[in-house]
Amino acid sequence: MTVRPVQKTVPAVIGLAVIMSVLLSACGAPMTPVATIDTGIFYTQAAATIVLGLTQTSQAAPSNTPAPSPTAFPSATASLVPAPGATPETPAPPTALPSPTALHIDPATAFGCYNAALVADVTLRYAENFKPGEHFTKTWRVQNTGNCDWPRGFKIAFASGNRFGADTITINQKVLAGNQTDISLDMTAPNLNGLVTSTWQLTTNTGKTFGPLLSVAINLPGANPSPSIAIAGCLNSALVKDVSISTGTEIQAGTAFTKTWLIKNTGTCTWNRDFRITFVAGSLLGSDTTRIRKIVEPGASAEISLEMTAPQASGTVSTAWQMSSDSGQLFGQLFAFVIVVK
Repeated sequence: MTVRPVQKTVPAVIGLAVIMSVLLSACGAPMTPVATIDTGIFYTQAAATIVLGLTQTSQAAPSNTPAPSPTAFPSATASLVPAPGATPETPAPPTALPSPTALHIDPATAFGCYNAALVADVTLRYAENFKPGEHFTKTWRVQNTGNCDWPRGFKIAFASGNRFGADTITINQKVLAGNQTDISLDMTAPNLNGLVTSTWQLTTNTGKTFGPLLSVAINLPGANPSPSIAIAGCLNSALVKDVSISTGTEIQAGTAFTKTWLIKNTGTCTWNRDFRITFVAGSLLGSDTTRIRKIVEPGASAEISLEMTAPQASGTVSTAWQMSSDSGQLFGQLFAFVIVVK
């Protein structure tokens, strides 16, 4: 038969002690008193044994209680979350081209499906100082904001002001709708003095203009005191003086001001009320082409004013204006000035 080992349990141990006590009492023989056994010790030891057995069993057999998960390493995403009190590090944003919606897009400058917007003046952002005969390169960054691609053969053509020795050039690349491109002109400072401005415009291969006027202004200490003059038949004009806001005036950002010129009719025809002071280059400064609303006879002078506002960004800002007839014909001197926005 199979012999099974006897398992010592707490009840068996206690029972054996009780039986031995009864037998000894029955014999009545004098004995050396036996110390009273504290049964609580057995309960305590038994309990310890049970606990030990349970502990060993739990180590030997799988438990229904899930084991604690190991400590997870922080993921790449979690590592971007700063600890409490720490200054978060902002990752550098990816370089992106400006969105067409962020640009000043003027539908009036479109020709069919062709249009453009100025993104940035890459070079000569402000009116820098040059000496007569000094060479420089003007670069504009423009965006094709129309619905059609610009094929090879489109041009940048002279519009008004001083040519600075440059001429119409061909853009020898295709520019997809929505894309940007840099357009550069090699120029030479003329032998003039003061602030001189040149404006250009994009054209199709057939000479149809579109997009905004692209301008460049430079300061010259030239020997020739006569500014650039554009005579249109019997129409001509010249600046007598800046009544207010001369070049270099410092103005607080966002401040409204009035620019006033005293302009002389140096032609032989009368200016009627619908003649205009017309924006041709630089920053509009919150103003726009405006009727003069007065009669100016040949040889007479008149004060012509524009309400303007300095931009919010600090820096040097240039603007250029010119007289135009009631039919839109530009004529006479460029009236340009520079303000320093603080």
